[in-house]
Amino acid sequence: SAADRKHLCLTNSLGCALILVRAPNIPSGYYWRNQWSSFCCQTGSFFTSESINSCLKGKTLYFMGDSTMRQWIEFMNKMFVNLQLPDKSKDYRGFSLLKILNIKSNYTVYWRNHGHPRITVSKIKLIEAPYISRDLDAIGAEGEDTVVVIGVGQHFRAYPLELFVRRLLSLRGAIQRLQARSPGTRIFIKLENTRELSSEPERFSDWHGHLQNLAQRKVFGDLEVGFVDAWEMTVAANTFAIYPNPTFIASEVAEFLSRLCPTPQDTSARSVSCNKFS
Repeated sequence: SAADRKHLCLTNSLGCALILVRAPNIPSGYYWRNQWSSFCCQTGSFFTSESINSCLKGKTLYFMGDSTMRQWIEFMNKMFVNLQLPDKSKDYRGFSLLKILNIKSNYTVYWRNHGHPRITVSKIKLIEAPYISRDLDAIGAEGEDTVVVIGVGQHFRAYPLELFVRRLLSLRGAIQRLQARSPGTRIFIKLENTRELSSEPERFSDWHGHLQNLAQRKVFGDLEVGFVDAWEMTVAANTFAIYPNPTFIASEVAEFLSRLCPTPQDTSARSVSCNKFS
């Protein structure tokens, strides 16, 4: 009901409503013509290169996390500009740092691996995968033009939940330190998405991912951060793939941008503003 959705969508200084309170029987949005429509934000304008460039103009973005977070920078690269690869390499998948630069719109996007544990076929040196908390501590007081998106979880499913919670608490401390020295910096948490049902159920099943998402909401829920509910979006799309189709990655990015730039120029897509439920 509208009354239930009112409690689902809470707002803070990040502008657009944040999904902080979840009830199991209330969805946070729906798909219409392969585009995600959130009950809490207008996502309709952020599916074109022009609207995305306008939102990101003059900003520096740090995507930190696993390869599902890397999909975002791959998606943006295909839309805008060639990916800047490490020297002497044609295969960037084994590397821990990627960068794209849009000169015309004056914004830069970085992606970096999170620290161990990592379960992967690629060989990664310890120095190439520092802990996200240390990377956050290295960000100065850069203000509102700095944006951080953190996405972790898939590599932790095979380990006890306590290990993941300790990592989240470390991230929480680093986020609080960053916000203390740079109050204008925007920080977002990308929740885990679903993965293949054929994954080893005792190690990687979505049950572990569900518990870890609940832990993320608990640890970060009272902070000034935004959530991108990739779990809800991939469940609605019935993807069950650790790397969803680019169509659904586009919706994840649009959901993120709707919180970063909460005044879209075009609302032609079927989406519902949270103002309707206020």
